[in-house]
Amino acid sequence: MATETIFISKQTSGTGLYLSDNEGHSGDNTITTTVSPGDTVVWQLVNDGGIDEIVNIYPKVGSQDIFSSDPAKQGDGSWKGTVSSSASGNESYNIAYKINGVEYVDDPELEVQDDDGE
Repeated sequence: MATETIFISKQTSGTGLYLSDNEGHSGDNTITTTVSPGDTVVWQLVNDGGIDEIVNIYPKVGSQDIFSSDPAKQGDGSWKGTVSSSASGNESYNIAYKINGVEYVDDPELEVQDDDGE
């Protein structure tokens, strides 16, 4: 069981998210991070990345919830959730965040990797 970390900052222009993770994925607005059942997922703001705070992380309407422990805010401002041991497939989720007191929402994706690494 691993910890997958998703780093969150603001795009250089506009209010969209720039995301990167410890797997080497990065991009504007959305990336797909591969997780395995039982993994911990941490969402962490990049220092001086232009985002004031993460307000909430929750499944998109109509998407399955792959978390046995829903993402929750930690004392350091990061958010952490645990992937269910029975999770499979993909989950699209929303990240609600604030820039200069205004709330925005973006929707990256988590892909659950099968036990055999697929």
